[in-house]
Amino acid sequence: MKKNIFTLLFVSLTFTGYSQTKISGVITYYFNEYKGYKPDVGASVILIDSLTIRDFNYKLYEKFYYGKSYQDLYFGAMELYDKFSSSLKKMKKGKKYDKDRKIIKWAMKQAQESMERNKKQLVKYEYDTPQKYLKIGVDLYIQLLKLDEDLPKKTVDNNGNYSMNINPGVYYVYIKSKNRTGLLIPETDGKIYIKKIKILENSDKDISYNFELE
Repeated sequence: MKKNIFTLLFVSLTFTGYSQTKISGVITYYFNEYKGYKPDVGASVILIDSLTIRDFNYKLYEKFYYGKSYQDLYFGAMELYDKFSSSLKKMKKGKKYDKDRKIIKWAMKQAQESMERNKKQLVKYEYDTPQKYLKIGVDLYIQLLKLDEDLPKKTVDNNGNYSMNINPGVYYVYIKSKNRTGLLIPETDGKIYIKKIKILENSDKDISYNFELE
């Protein structure tokens, strides 16, 4: 009887010890306004173990990602400000247009405040001058080029899916698009997305992403 109990415990512990945790997801890219998103067939998903590659600088990617995002918001607000300013200059004089003039001035103020908020974020992520964001892009590109070719890697299938077995730990999931490129140096041959994740035992994770237009 004792032998059977020990056997069951051994089998149970062995099964638990070798149970597979995985990450999986769906990777898509924006095709156009008519077809929307399509599977990013051929995109690559690379797993970077923080214990194996201790010098991987994730903050560099954060500067690139958030800096680029706040830069888009900043210039978007600037474009609105210029548009409202132009409309105000073209508006006819007279009390008849006072209400419209007041609305436009309010909109200009909102756009200006948005520019100021986003400018602070650009400074925070060291993305506030061309010299700075170009350097971030180059440094990130060099870091990604240095990654070992033997790192665990999956290619996104025809449905946009991928799946990888993974052990508990802290990882960086590096996704590179096959069908969507960017204008900046790290993305000229494929837009990128990197996410830091913590994997617990027997806890599968979904890491999906949609690559947008510039």
